[in-house]
Amino acid sequence: MRVLGNIYFVSNLYIRKMEITKSDIQKLIEVKKEDTIKNHFLYSTTKQYKSFGEIKENTIKVWQRTNMTGIYYPIFTFEFNSENKLIKTSEKLNPIAKFSQLLFPLFYFFPLLLKAFTDFEFKRSLACISAFLFLTFVCYLVSNKIFRYEKKEQLNEFYKTLGIKTEDKQEREWSKSKTLTRLFTYPFCFALILLTIFLIIPEGGFLIAILILGIIGTYLYSDLKIIFKEKKP
Repeated sequence: MRVLGNIYFVSNLYIRKMEITKSDIQKLIEVKKEDTIKNHFLYSTTKQYKSFGEIKENTIKVWQRTNMTGIYYPIFTFEFNSENKLIKTSEKLNPIAKFSQLLFPLFYFFPLLLKAFTDFEFKRSLACISAFLFLTFVCYLVSNKIFRYEKKEQLNEFYKTLGIKTEDKQEREWSKSKTLTRLFTYPFCFALILLTIFLIIPEGGFLIAILILGIIGTYLYSDLKIIFKEKKP
């Protein structure tokens, strides 16, 4: 959290400077739970949409899943000084979601690695390994997009609940980092689509083909939706 004059800047939100206390943030919590891997696992496997939180002497952690986030919900940490006034806000992805970023591609795209090493032919093996690494990267991008979008939306809702006025700070979708990422991912997406159509499907890998095209489609759709949404007046 940064302070600019009489304005706070928190997670792409401008908040007019006012005193936010520990008791204010406690109002956001519907169910008290400890921030543990076990509790996040249980929370991720149920369809509960209440806000959970952990209250300690100088910090409060709050998390809430939605239909949009699924298991990729953020954990917000609110830190307070000795007078119980808010001094810092931060957020992170919950531990179950972090674990799934590794487990999901490994589980679903393992057949690609298996094909690369059991039926070894240099070009085909290179293509399968490249596809696996790229799909892992795309899965990470998609989950990260969900996380970044939802953390801003949830934080906005939290402050609305507390009666605090906020203003969105729009992120530039054509920043250098995002442009470089698209220059890498878009050509690779189209190359992988061609690889799926002309190599994987003819060899009977229909399930892998559906997963690959589904993930690529999800990434391209969500990214293009954000780009065109930014262009609207």
